[in-house]
Amino acid sequence: MLQILNLIKKAIKLILSSPIYDGLLRLSRRSDAISYASKAKLGMVSKRPSNMFMPIVFNEGVSYDISIIVPVYNVEKYLKPCLESIVTQKFSGKFEVIIVDDGSKDDSGAIADSYGLMPNVLVIHQVNGGLSAARNAGLRVSRGKYIMFVDSDDMIGPGYLEAMWSRLDQTSADFVTSTFRYMSDDGLVGEIENDRASWMVPWGRLYRREVWNRLGFPVGAWYEDLIHPLWIDCRFNDEPCYDLSGYYYRIRPGSIMQSTPTNVKGLDSYWVLDELISYRSKLGISYSQEDFDRIFPLFGPLLLGRTVALDNGARKTMFTCCCDTFNSIDEFSMVSTSMNGRWKDIERALRTSDYSRYLLASLSLAADGVTGLSLSDAIHIWVNRNR
Repeated sequence: MLQILNLIKKAIKLILSSPIYDGLLRLSRRSDAISYASKAKLGMVSKRPSNMFMPIVFNEGVSYDISIIVPVYNVEKYLKPCLESIVTQKFSGKFEVIIVDDGSKDDSGAIADSYGLMPNVLVIHQVNGGLSAARNAGLRVSRGKYIMFVDSDDMIGPGYLEAMWSRLDQTSADFVTSTFRYMSDDGLVGEIENDRASWMVPWGRLYRREVWNRLGFPVGAWYEDLIHPLWIDCRFNDEPCYDLSGYYYRIRPGSIMQSTPTNVKGLDSYWVLDELISYRSKLGISYSQEDFDRIFPLFGPLLLGRTVALDNGARKTMFTCCCDTFNSIDEFSMVSTSMNGRWKDIERALRTSDYSRYLLASLSLAADGVTGLSLSDAIHIWVNRNR
């Protein structure tokens, strides 16, 4: 099966080599009419979340070395192993665990309360508001000099807390990042992720408290991870610690990552992108060439991979809005991507609203193995681009 897939990739690479690539572009444009629709029309496909940005104001002073925030929603099967892996950590400092029960309907709340009897564990119960709202609630009451997030279906290995704390305490960086190991649904720990740098998620990191001052995860939306490339990485310094792999990321059915391809709420990937970019000036954020190379790919195959559930009409509308957002960033008008290959065509497509070029370049990148968009999805999108 793998050999067949590799043959298909090689065939597509050959087909999309110049001048065939340019010929396909010319042919596709004969029937490629884009409706220049507004964000209001896009909102009819999947509503834009309202009031996404709620800045964090810390309500408490510092009395712990680390605050570990665990957002919880309907994870009774996984919660106890997660919390056990945290509360049993051997640590030379003081740490607190903040469990935020985000309106769970199963026994997660009761399990959380059983751990709340421990002196360094705080349990918050709140009406369901989503992952971001739960993390934000934990941040507001946190009392740690450093902040860590652990998802409630994941686990951390022995010594992980001490190792991360030691690294950050010995550096001038604003946060440190470990890699992670995959874990099966039944808890079997497996392979190490070698491409950790492409994962924007907040777990598997330890932050200085100051990083989150005046920030906050976008509420009511999927893809809160976009806060990293758009707001955090451009302002704060990271120290990669990829020799550490003590975070265990569980692959389980029903997660957002598993649900995205079949759910139009995947459009949140664009809504959050647009929201965070629109707020950057209020936070005093200005983007550099390095930021361009980090942010620009978010408008490409990754966005397509997260919005596979859209029909072609909605995808064209999203692309038009995407071009508007991309070209609204004044700093980007003065720079170009340093990425090679068809990435330059993605940039050109965004600057000129060239939908066919955008899809064909994305297909070519998928054939090259670029993460974020599967080759099968890229083929499906291209073949059905005018339906």
